[in-house]
Amino acid sequence: MIKFCVWFCLMIFAWQQLSAQDGALQQTTERYAADYMSVASRNAALFSGVRQQPVAVPLLNHQYYMDQDYTTGKLSYCGVVYPGVSVRWDLYRDEFVILSPDNYNIALKSENIDFAEIYGHHIFYLQPDGLPGCPSAGNYIHLYSSDEYLLLERLTNIMYRAENVQNNRYQYYFDLSTSFFLRKEGRYYKITNRRTLLKTLKTHRRELRKFINAHDLRYKSDAEKMVLEVVKEHEKLNRS
Repeated sequence: MIKFCVWFCLMIFAWQQLSAQDGALQQTTERYAADYMSVASRNAALFSGVRQQPVAVPLLNHQYYMDQDYTTGKLSYCGVVYPGVSVRWDLYRDEFVILSPDNYNIALKSENIDFAEIYGHHIFYLQPDGLPGCPSAGNYIHLYSSDEYLLLERLTNIMYRAENVQNNRYQYYFDLSTSFFLRKEGRYYKITNRRTLLKTLKTHRRELRKFINAHDLRYKSDAEKMVLEVVKEHEKLNRS
């Protein structure tokens, strides 16, 4: 009789524990579902994009800006600002991709993006403004602006086929192409190296060469820094 009572009490205790676990699991599931619906409803416009299509060839590297993993950034989409968004910039297709609450990769329409802020850069979708030399529509990094200048950076990943073959299949890789556009005196100038930069700025070439050498600025090793610093220095020289 005593053994039966002990066994019965253990069974009751086990049933209570299982019931408690089921209740906790149900509460956790309901909480996650509520969190998902809350996030999805707040970001409905973002999640209305289409799923990103993977590149259907073997790749040796990735096509994204800085890192293939998502980073936390800020997006302004259709006039609404979304802070703390998981985002990455596909330089091959020139599109921003966000991670939905249910872990889908959603490609956004670039023309609906007012701006994006990732890795300390401000990026916006440029619509041609009709000025001479204006670059084509696309996403550009806003490097610098003043009353005198607007400096933009254009990044593009171009796909090439590698020479080596793996498992009877060719492999492919992305090569990053960088160019800059400087708007001054009512027109745009494309900058692709040190020579075109100095030619575009026209004046103070002697002083700028000294500045470049003194600060060890090299277009091949860090084009963004070199162009930005030289443009700022040219503006200082114009004002002195």
